[in-house]
Parts: sequence; C-alpha cells; structure tokens
Amino acid sequence: MPYAADILFAVKEQGLKMALVTGSARHEAEPILKGLGFYDLFDTVVTKDDVTNPKPAGDPYLLALKNMQVAAKNEIAVEDTFTGVTAANNAALAVVAIANKHTEQHDFSKATQQMHNLEEFWQWLQSQL
Repeated sequence: MPYAADILFAVKEQGLKMALVTGSARHEAEPILKGLGFYDLFDTVVTKDDVTNPKPAGDPYLLALKNMQVAAKNEIAVEDTFTGVTAANNAALAVVAIANKHTEQHDFSKATQQMHNLEEFWQWLQSQL
C-alpha cells in the first residue's frame, strides 16, 4: 500500500499505539512483517491463529484492544477490505477504509470514513490529535 512505511514509522514516532490485525495465519504474516522491518513497530500483532472466530468477526480486534489495554471508543481501524471493515464494525471500532487495486469494488459503505491513501489518513489523524 502506498505510503505504508512512512506512515507506520510516523505513527510510531508520534508515540501512538498500533496493532496489526490480519486474517492471515501467523506463519504467513510474521516473515513478511519482519522482512519489511515493520514487525517491531506494532504493539501487538493478532492473526487468525490467535482467535476462535477470525474476521469478519470482531474477535481479532477485541483481542488487539485487550492486548494494548485500550478502549474501542478511543481507537480507529484502517482497513482495505469489506471483511476487515465488517470486523472493525463488529468490534465497535470506527474504521477508515482505503481501497487497494484489488478491493476497489468492495462495499465500504459501513466504514466511518473512506480515504484515498494512507497519506490522507495520516493528515486527517494528525488533525484529530
């Protein structure tokens, strides 16, 4: 996703907590995150292996919130799929949808907001802090 590295490092530099919640298995996600140098940026990484009910259930997000000891009302999810938006909604999270080239046709009508890219999200987020 464009701007991903820049935004992840900026969020961490700002001192904000960050979780990665993925529908992938841990053995798939961890090598990619570690290879890109992103793994240690996250306060918690939740995969489908960590919950009984993976996305689109809210369980992965609820576990991430628990691991970070934060409340859903104070957090926001960023998702790029219908399934992810549904999972965030099921965990009572506000969610920003940013389509990628594979999900441009997904229904993001349940997202709190839709944005074009992570740079737009970061500018918006900074205005909220």
